[in-house]
Amino acid sequence: MTKRTLDPAVKPDEATDLYDVKRLAALLRVRPATVRSMRTRDQLPEPTSTDINGGAVWAREIVDSFFASDDDAGTKVSVNVNPTLPKVIDLFSGCGGMSLGFQLAGFDVLEGFDNWQCAVDTYSKNLGHSATMLDLGDLDATIGALEKYEGVGEFPAIIGGPPCQDFSSAGSRIEGARADLTEKFASVIVRFTPPFFVMENVARAERAAAFKRAVAVMEEAGYTVKKVVLDASLCGVPQKRKRLITIGSKNPAVTAAIFEWLAANQSEKPMTVREWFGNRLNTDTYYRHPRSYARRGVFSIDEPSPTVRGVNRPVPAGYPGHPGDVVAVDKTRPLTAAERAEIQTFPPGYKWVASRTNTEQMIGNAVPVRLAKFVAQGISASLASEGGPHGS
Repeated sequence: MTKRTLDPAVKPDEATDLYDVKRLAALLRVRPATVRSMRTRDQLPEPTSTDINGGAVWAREIVDSFFASDDDAGTKVSVNVNPTLPKVIDLFSGCGGMSLGFQLAGFDVLEGFDNWQCAVDTYSKNLGHSATMLDLGDLDATIGALEKYEGVGEFPAIIGGPPCQDFSSAGSRIEGARADLTEKFASVIVRFTPPFFVMENVARAERAAAFKRAVAVMEEAGYTVKKVVLDASLCGVPQKRKRLITIGSKNPAVTAAIFEWLAANQSEKPMTVREWFGNRLNTDTYYRHPRSYARRGVFSIDEPSPTVRGVNRPVPAGYPGHPGDVVAVDKTRPLTAAERAEIQTFPPGYKWVASRTNTEQMIGNAVPVRLAKFVAQGISASLASEGGPHGS
């Protein structure tokens, strides 16, 4: 990464969180013409897009990451905390995708909790605060770990995603042995009554009995709960990844306003891989190993990526090709772990503290950062418009 003195008074566009050439020049204390020269000398990250309102733009987190100090501290993307928003803790935090999204939206995230050591280490390396190892399947231990947040003002909001594999996609969709983690998440909500909660799951989870029981428990405790399946490619992510987002607060107007915002602010068309990377991939196509050879494996960067999974295999010698492949498989390549992480909208330079296999798994498991940010922005706007989580 590149060290450079930035002007802290210069901010990206408030609506899009993007720097255009003029704003980026002001941030770097140079003339706009110098920005163009810096691009040709590789002294800037590649633009997030080269054609928004007729020019290049850069996402704030990419600029922050590129100009951060390249030391052992990790990326630690800088954030501007909004002190009027509730503080947040993240259960099932993984490597930090959901926490980072909420931080980028102005929330003060205090701590993450997960039971996978490499995810905890990766989170702690990058987020500017620590994650804690915790078996979230042990309800008593979870309650004990969170009690420290009682008695020091309002209890933090709780966000989190009980693991996706809790819900089987096979046959009659028999629930996995760990499906009760969703119900335990609900028990934590009822015990601590945070101002709001966000629960992220795979889209099919809403049909599971454990999910329905969890929602019923939280509604009985006085929460107004609503859910929606969001396509990440319509929420600022170059990936067609669908996730069930369930949100509850004790102010019905806030809950309603959040979902009105989420519906109104989705993009009209999906974001493509090219729109995110520009020309940085140096390829127009890529290989993504299919679950079976009945599905295609070669994709164009002029479409959203399919869901990033927790495995990243090279092209196998026996791959037979598929009629849907955009080019022959011998004319393309798989994406690297770093490229897959960027499709999940982690900033370049995010530090992965794990083996290659575990890194690929963490990337595939993560909530896309910009999807989490989109949800968080909807919550922030709705809290402001409705006078806070408890009403005005």
